[in-house]
Amino acid sequence: MMMRWVGMAAALTLTACGTGDPEAWMNEGSYLGPVQVGEELVWADRTRAELVVVSPDRDALRGELKVAYQPTRENVVLLEPVPGGATVAALHGGSAPGVSLHDLDAGTRRDVRARSAFGRMTIDPDGAYVLLSHDPAAVGGEARNLNEVGLVDLRDEAAGEAEVLTLFSQPERLVFAPPFELDGQPYRLALGLSTSEINVIDLEAEHPDDRLRAIPLTVSQSDTPRSAVQVVIDTDDAPGTPESISIFVLTDVGSDITQIVVQPASSPEGGRRLALSVNQLYAGQQPVRFEVVDLPGVGRRIFAVDGARPQMTMVDVLSGESSTYELPMDVAPTGLQRFDVPGSQEDDAEPRLLVTSTRDRLVTLVRPELLTLASETPTVGRGLEAVRLQSPPLVSWFEGAAGKVVVGHEQGFSLIDLDTRRASYVSAAAPLANVARYSGGLFAVYQWGDSVVQLDVASGQTATTRIDGGTRALAVMPDKGLLVVLHDSPHGLLTLLPLDELVASRARMFDFVLLDRVLER
Repeated sequence: MMMRWVGMAAALTLTACGTGDPEAWMNEGSYLGPVQVGEELVWADRTRAELVVVSPDRDALRGELKVAYQPTRENVVLLEPVPGGATVAALHGGSAPGVSLHDLDAGTRRDVRARSAFGRMTIDPDGAYVLLSHDPAAVGGEARNLNEVGLVDLRDEAAGEAEVLTLFSQPERLVFAPPFELDGQPYRLALGLSTSEINVIDLEAEHPDDRLRAIPLTVSQSDTPRSAVQVVIDTDDAPGTPESISIFVLTDVGSDITQIVVQPASSPEGGRRLALSVNQLYAGQQPVRFEVVDLPGVGRRIFAVDGARPQMTMVDVLSGESSTYELPMDVAPTGLQRFDVPGSQEDDAEPRLLVTSTRDRLVTLVRPELLTLASETPTVGRGLEAVRLQSPPLVSWFEGAAGKVVVGHEQGFSLIDLDTRRASYVSAAAPLANVARYSGGLFAVYQWGDSVVQLDVASGQTATTRIDGGTRALAVMPDKGLLVVLHDSPHGLLTLLPLDELVASRARMFDFVLLDRVLER
């Protein structure tokens, strides 16, 4: 891997040198990224078929910025980090499709061929697998089987070609289940979410009949087609049930949530080691979002909000019994989020739900343990409580240690204290465009702004640092003690600031980072 250092002088020299074909290296569309891999930033230079790896450190605040280059294959269409390490995956199209796995620490590359030019790449959050799939909207002259997916086992260093799996129907989206065990046997599953169908992929099954299973989401072909809009995979044992995991699927049609129960087959036949069963759980007239909560001494409950009216339905998963609650809101909710706050006992966590609507200043805080079914004895306490915000919420983030939720608005943001159930407002002329979390707080930039905002969530105090150039995104690098600000430039314009001294006088800007020594490469 070739390593270079780029400083302000090098960048200024580059702008004056010129070239006979400037479009070859000045085209905004020739770069993908950046993606953050550990504490490095990586771009794909599609014109020169190489990765540009930027390694900010504290020395760059006074000197030069480290930039390295790794050759990759041509026709990069996607660039994604692999969780849990220093590897970045590049998806390639064209006449030689496949995936290149770049180990940034070792400076090595492993190429995995693909039988078809896939346009999508889904990486296992556990870092063990990559699934490749087709983008049905992509235009090209190649005949494609849209039901095919490519499977890459990242742990198999010898694998030179992606395994091809042909699903029962074209997947709109692919989802990995977390690793789990049943009867002491480890399993890895993935789901292909298709129109009116769920494809269950047993990633480590040896028998072909166990590799792929299809779960219909409709009863007959005359039913209205439906697509999955939310999937929750709960790998914890459900209270009062045999050892199993559950997959909960909400679609855009109907009033039910589909529960797929996965458990070891009692008498495996035909190689099938897992038994799948399906339950339909009524979750209100028009559920649009839901959360699954295990309540000690009560059992597993689903909480679903209604998209047509300000209501929430609670469902007992084991019995199917449900109760619907009126929400203290003026319009139907559009969002539901779960937060786990510190409990009364050490290491305990208590679930909280936040119900929001992008059209309502009122939000609802929910304490699930205080809500009961009609057949249960009512509890003491307020399970639903309204909080009035300055304006409707757009997005939110949770800081568990402080027990507070940061809510972004069209202008500024609010802090909701889950303990006191009160909100405080911080005004601004624009919405938050990007947020980077760090221990005890967050950094943010405003859309169209030229400042970085530092928020201490516990105290609610903010500090603003003005930075030259429009800010686009942030990257926190705590081990290096740096905040990296990315600006609106197709050629790599970024600013470094020390985390312990976030002032403009300590900022260092680097321009044309992606074009460093471009004519020599």
